[in-house]
Amino acid sequence: MNAPGTAEDRTLTRERALGIVEQVAERLADPERTARIAGREDNIEPLFGASVWAPTTLSHGHPGVALLHAELSAHDERWAWAAHAHIRAATEALPSSPSGGLFTGPASVLAAVQACNQRVPGRYRTLRRKLVAWLCEDQGRRIRRAASRREAGKPGVDADAYDVIKGLSGTGRILLDAAEAPDRDEPDAAEAVAATLQHLVTLTRPVLAHDREVPGWWVPNELQAMEQDRRSYPDGDFNLGLAHGIAGPLALLSAAEGRGHRVAGQREAAHRIAEWLLSWRLEDAAGSYWPCRVPLAEEVAEQRHHAGVTRTAWCYGAPGIASALYAAGRAFGVASWRHEAVEPLRSGLRRDPSQWRLDGPTVCHGLAGFGQVLWRIGRESGDEELRRSADALAERVVQHADERAPFLFAHLVPDSAQGWRKAAPAHHRLDVAGVLEGAAGVACALLPAADAVGGDGDPVWDRCLALS
Repeated sequence: MNAPGTAEDRTLTRERALGIVEQVAERLADPERTARIAGREDNIEPLFGASVWAPTTLSHGHPGVALLHAELSAHDERWAWAAHAHIRAATEALPSSPSGGLFTGPASVLAAVQACNQRVPGRYRTLRRKLVAWLCEDQGRRIRRAASRREAGKPGVDADAYDVIKGLSGTGRILLDAAEAPDRDEPDAAEAVAATLQHLVTLTRPVLAHDREVPGWWVPNELQAMEQDRRSYPDGDFNLGLAHGIAGPLALLSAAEGRGHRVAGQREAAHRIAEWLLSWRLEDAAGSYWPCRVPLAEEVAEQRHHAGVTRTAWCYGAPGIASALYAAGRAFGVASWRHEAVEPLRSGLRRDPSQWRLDGPTVCHGLAGFGQVLWRIGRESGDEELRRSADALAERVVQHADERAPFLFAHLVPDSAQGWRKAAPAHHRLDVAGVLEGAAGVACALLPAADAVGGDGDPVWDRCLALS
């Protein structure tokens, strides 16, 4: 894949990217308009028949939109008012909203509030205090629930016990920010962070599954999230991805280590995860890659093999896993992990983009998420190939801008459950507002290309993706 080649090309890309970011921000600035468009009756995810508007979520609602405006407020105060309007709308909807980890409910609102406070300090003190207190208590309940299964002698966990989207790694990352500098009357989240880290350490210890010793993050059949997964993995499976897999806990253990939050066994737990992920780094004609999920039978086989299809995305595949592995190498001082993380990214870039199996411009399983990982690791490593490739991904994202789309970028959804496995599936176009699958996330990922990253040069929005 060729990146823009000249300084003039890159300047034009920055100017165009900045204009597009601001255009998305303008189109999303009014919470009522955003909800009216995204909540249309015909704006339905075709596979599940569900609305793509969920007001209190980072993925599809007001908190995700507020992240974009919070980032822009570092340069222009007027965007702080747009962020505030979306936070207020999300807060008003909270009493009727379910809570489900970082991406649904109070934790989503807290993530947006913390982003605003970091960009414009001193904001939302009372709201932060209430949300942090709620999340600390909820985190404790969820940890105890996971422990009760273990104490009952039942091996294995469900994804809620550890993943980034709905599980304890995602909420743990937001609590880590809350623990950094609590206000005097704000609950100290450090205790909740420590309990989360200890839970993850325990989760990495081996368990017996069908009389075989396997990693403790094995998800048995009865705890699979979907009926299709229960059919696909009759003996359970191991999820490698950053969104729903064991890469998420590795990212949190590393972020905590880097900020001085440590519990007994933390380093050993990180080693168990990292070495297991590396043991599943496979090879094809283009180079190395990671599968999305591993059935129990393949985990206990004498040789590593996997015939399944993978993505090259934030949620699944090399980008997300590489980010967690690179962060672990930096935090725990293991240079080989950083090197082993970068090579699968280069391999992915050597493949034809049709083999990435990405759905359009968005973050979760689209171009923007891949580009954000390339930018992060390229920036931290000084790797020019990755930095140029991040520029090229931004250019590809910009090409998806469509003036006819209400939010400028549409979310492309495969028209069948197996669509993502095809190189070029047919897609439905949906108007999504939030950060995971919506226009706000696309604009956030274009901030580096637009030279519009906050005053310290370090975005805060992608902490919700466990990328920083």
